[in-house]
Amino acid sequence: MNGKKLIALALSLCLAGSITACGGSAGTEQKAVSDGGSAKTQLNVATELTSATLDPADDWNSWFVMRWGALETLTRFEDDGTVSPWLAEDWSVADDQLTWTIKLKENVTFSNGESMTATKVQESLERLFEVTDPNKGGNGNPWNYFTYDSISADDEAWTVTIVTSEPTVDLPGCLAYPWYGIIDVAGSADRDIAADGPICTGPYCFVSNDPEHDIQLVKNDNYWDGEVPFETVNVMKLGEASARAMALQDGSADMGINIAASDRAVLENADTYQIDVTGGNRVCNWFINFDGVLGNDTLRKAVMTAIDGQTVCDVSTGGSYTYTNNTPVPGYDLDNPYSYDPEAAKTMLDEAGIVDGDGDGYRELDGKNIDISIVATTSRQQDVIAQAYGVQLEAIGIKSTISMPENVVDLRVSQGFDLMFNNEVTTPTGDPENFLKHWYGKITDTSFNYGNYHNEEYDALYEQLIGEFDTEKRTEIFTQMQEILMEDVATICSGAYNFNLCSAASVEGVHSYVCDYYWVTKDITPAS
Repeated sequence: MNGKKLIALALSLCLAGSITACGGSAGTEQKAVSDGGSAKTQLNVATELTSATLDPADDWNSWFVMRWGALETLTRFEDDGTVSPWLAEDWSVADDQLTWTIKLKENVTFSNGESMTATKVQESLERLFEVTDPNKGGNGNPWNYFTYDSISADDEAWTVTIVTSEPTVDLPGCLAYPWYGIIDVAGSADRDIAADGPICTGPYCFVSNDPEHDIQLVKNDNYWDGEVPFETVNVMKLGEASARAMALQDGSADMGINIAASDRAVLENADTYQIDVTGGNRVCNWFINFDGVLGNDTLRKAVMTAIDGQTVCDVSTGGSYTYTNNTPVPGYDLDNPYSYDPEAAKTMLDEAGIVDGDGDGYRELDGKNIDISIVATTSRQQDVIAQAYGVQLEAIGIKSTISMPENVVDLRVSQGFDLMFNNEVTTPTGDPENFLKHWYGKITDTSFNYGNYHNEEYDALYEQLIGEFDTEKRTEIFTQMQEILMEDVATICSGAYNFNLCSAASVEGVHSYVCDYYWVTKDITPAS
């Protein structure tokens, strides 16, 4: 018996007594193993990232509860960016632009066998906002997307009515965000949701979660949307990209998340691996602290002119990013007023009197040596990008210091930086309104307006978005807002992250979606 079958057998035996928590039975799992292993029953996934807890309301953990195939939302994103029904069947908004009626599918069940009624959907959404209420110490994350005056349920009509506090054009897209995944609140009441996960509607449900090692899931026998292809799912945390590639090669993984370009080249030479690379809507951009040294317009624009973003993407990160010409949102492809020209950057600084007055090789501003504080992490090669920027700034006489603190959140809120990394999905609800809200100057909370940027024209354009339901007009406003950010150098965009999923010949149906919420899905099956 080979290693993978031993893993499947051991996992099946140890989970046999736990499957009933998902609505299945121990007998079903034992039967799957007793067939002698002729059919592949376990999906093995190698990942770089896991969640600290399984509570979808806690910080960003909902992403992983969804990524591993447990959590589902009322709507979902297609690869072309459109929003389509998932647990919902349809939706409409009233003339007041506040009242949304969501028609639910009538055949959805949770993993415990309970029907997904309108009341349960109402309870799930209300729990999310209650747990995350910033006025009660919650993280406030979902509140940044929409707030509501009321949520009501009509179980007979299978409808949920949401009355938003203000017009929310992208509400269907908001409901596709993992935070708004639907759980059975009553059915999860006796569970430790953080440790065991909630009762959800997806094809798989959690059995154990060890964030530093592995996560175990089993088939949801009550799944509402067709057959579930695997009896068990084993998610292994392998932080190094090379380790994930090796796991694919030695057969311990069927699917690998984010394989480095060098390792992908090796896999591409073999016919037994499929590599699905997507240039998505996630960017690495750098917030600029306008209350620090980069509040000087000339210095900030010279820094932008000194950065060779194309080479950083293509060479430094090995093609892990696609350069967007400093356009904040991928797909708009706007002209950068300060394209790479180090000699022009030097001239800008010289003419502004920002020169090296003491001969130490570094320029001064207001009689003090410039030392730009760059804060990064190792996630998605931000440290590599920071180091490349440091070298390029050195070439024009600008000193920089790179730090990688354990707690970047506190440093971000206290604005203890000049350049602070950010890695974020720019269109989390289908359009970039919430991403571009980071530079809305009337938000004084530095936990969202990180750089304390202010521009009256930008603020006025952002306010036009509220209540504007015309797609073309919204696109025009988004374009103008980004042009202002690029002219002011309000942010530096390193590029759009190229996400990839690699799979072995043991499985089929692995797809890297533009929106990286969907990793383990019911469409991944054992190979024919």
